[in-house]
Amino acid sequence: MSTKSITGTGLLLAVALLAQSLRLIFPFIPNQVSMFLIGSITSATFVLATWRYGWRNGLVIAWIAPVVAHLQGMLPLPPFILITALGTTAYVFVAHWLQHKPKVLLIIVAALVKAGVLFGGYSLFFSLFQFPPKIVNTMLFVSSWPQLVTSSLGIILALLIIKRTKI
Repeated sequence: MSTKSITGTGLLLAVALLAQSLRLIFPFIPNQVSMFLIGSITSATFVLATWRYGWRNGLVIAWIAPVVAHLQGMLPLPPFILITALGTTAYVFVAHWLQHKPKVLLIIVAALVKAGVLFGGYSLFFSLFQFPPKIVNTMLFVSSWPQLVTSSLGIILALLIIKRTKI
């Protein structure tokens, strides 16, 4: 792995982690706003790392981000790290496989796959284990249509950044 690849991935990871920290730095931002803002930025970092440095580098960020989200209290239980990482892994692979296809197809398929894996993963998990309804409802909501929005916006943001920076 080249120094450029390591450095670029590290910088994108820093952006993702900084974005995740916005809810701690600015606690007055409503949860709905921070969910869409943070989700879109982190999704863009997964995609940018994948397109610029390869899918393995996209996976580095996709797997570290949920660990940090857990440490920040946004993913309350350790198994949620795995479910979230699987959803972002699917997103990275779709972004990699479809990067040279029509952008509308890329956006739609990536968003549907990520939301599908997350919602399906959490639904399966909650069917196997009992949890308070508040946790179940929150995690199922966050992994549903908001993922379609943040995943789509993440790719659009990545496309805009690539167009403007020529990376």
